Amino acid sequence: MLFSIESIFLEIHFQRVRIRCWQICRGLLLSVTFLAFTLLGDVVRTASSASAPAQSSAAQLFAEADEASELIETVRDGTALSPIAEMTGGGGEKWFMVKTRNGNIGWIKTANNDAAKKIDDHFRALPKETMIFAPTPPAGEREAKASATGVITIPVKIIRSKVIVPVTFSNGNSTVIANLAVDTGADQTTISKRIASDLRLHSVGWQQSSGIGGSVAHDVGQIESIKVGEAAVKGLSIAIYDFSRDPNYEGLLGMDFLGRFQMSVDNDKQVLVLAPRGKSAPEGAPAGARNTP
Repeated sequence: MLFSIESIFLEIHFQRVRIRCWQICRGLLLSVTFLAFTLLGDVVRTASSASAPAQSSAAQLFAEADEASELIETVRDGTALSPIAEMTGGGGEKWFMVKTRNGNIGWIKTANNDAAKKIDDHFRALPKETMIFAPTPPAGEREAKASATGVITIPVKIIRSKVIVPVTFSNGNSTVIANLAVDTGADQTTISKRIASDLRLHSVGWQQSSGIGGSVAHDVGQIESIKVGEAAVKGLSIAIYDFSRDPNYEGLLGMDFLGRFQMSVDNDKQVLVLAPRGKSAPEGAPAGARNTP
């Protein structure tokens, strides 16, 4: 009888030990399983991040809206860019003309980076009228138009990546309409000696300018008025010299005029759009880094 009681107690003890061991093993198994799933999740997230395209915050600033043109600067901070204009190329690619903190003016291409997205957001916030273009009328029937909000649409010609726009010059009793090439890399508007002669625009001095072709000395005149469509600027100091051998244009429309407006060019529609700048924008044109004849 005594043996039976001891056997029962031993059996109960062993059962308790077995249950405790099972509880410990089960806890260890759950911990190992949880750790394995956690590690597997980290591996999957790492693999997904590695396969996803990297988003860079850097943007390349080109001299023209063309990746084959001169690289002026690499910008890593989108907040350091001041938007000036946008352009839609023939292939539908969008370019933005900006001014950097270093004072350089150039073009950045829309891309998956912070700088380009911030500039794109700026232009999306502009009045919708600057983004909408009516069907292009036949050649000879197109006229410059101004909306009630001050947005001006001017027909242009696109010739070998050059945007050619008709410009009206007024000086005293003389008025001349001439074709100029839009040049966002030029600080100063430039006209030919022929235009200056027809305007009876006399030299008030001379200055030295640097461009792709090197340094050149030229006359400077004070024009009473320059008008593109309904956009007019008075009292500009402009350069006078012959540089263009292209019969399609006789000068450059520079940033001293263009910098006073928000500008966009649609290559497909062949129109230039000038919109008023905000009241906080400076009245003078932004200083460019280059004066490119």
